[in-house]
Amino acid sequence: MENKQIPERVQENRVRTVALEVIIISSASLISGQAVLMILLGADFLIRALGFSRYSPLAMISRSSLPDLLPFRKRLILARPKKFAASIGAILAITAGASGLLGHFIPMYYITATLLLFSVLETFFKFCAGCLIFGFLIQLKFIKEENCTDCSFNTE
Repeated sequence: MENKQIPERVQENRVRTVALEVIIISSASLISGQAVLMILLGADFLIRALGFSRYSPLAMISRSSLPDLLPFRKRLILARPKKFAASIGAILAITAGASGLLGHFIPMYYITATLLLFSVLETFFKFCAGCLIFGFLIQLKFIKEENCTDCSFNTE
């Protein structure tokens, strides 16, 4: 008999709360021009992408009572696409921060604005661009995912 492992899941309301926090930090970086905010945000994304959410300051806040104050529905969703999305967020945020630290503010603003847009889509419309890409990669057979019921391009 085959032993199937139960896929890790996360609370959708917590994911959307983290996205709201990303909106706040990205907006602060855009307004102030502080590249270091994007480096710190990128580090937080990286922590979550590597599966160490318990050490992520943004995830810690999302585990507080804050999600209960927001109109986000509690629902368990697959964690793997969200970790993939966090890895994309890490790349974007660190690239934006590094650009700013090197004095290249135009690329920093564009990359930060892109990350801000993706976070707005996640927070207010439950649309995850990283999850969409994850679904495409499943369809293209780059990622093996037996039963990704939450993916945009489910193969069932």
